[in-house]
Amino acid sequence: MDNKALTYLNTLAVSCLATGMIDEAQPAFELINGAAPLQDAGPVGLASIELARGNYDKATEILKQCADENRINADKARKLLMHALVATNRLDEADELRESLTQLEAANDEHEYLVQSHKFFGTGDPRQLAR
Repeated sequence: MDNKALTYLNTLAVSCLATGMIDEAQPAFELINGAAPLQDAGPVGLASIELARGNYDKATEILKQCADENRINADKARKLLMHALVATNRLDEADELRESLTQLEAANDEHEYLVQSHKFFGTGDPRQLAR
């Protein structure tokens, strides 16, 4: 599937999700996820579907797995993950995430960003953290 087709499919899926057509959006996001495994549109869409259905733990699982695989834009993952954590009343984890976001913004330093990201998501190459 080429980029134009993926963009069209993503636009269609996001439109379905935005208008409450959750069941119609899911196959499109699954197709995107399979066709473009290095893009974040698939997992973000699938997590958004789970959030819309109230399956916050499943949404959290999708986001953490994709973050662990470095498949997803970290900022987008954190924002969605924050919603899922708050909705599941996992407020301590949400506070921890919010604190890491605050530290990342304050640091504005690539190395510090890697350190904080690794602490929360368990991602990144630990060898880079030793610099």
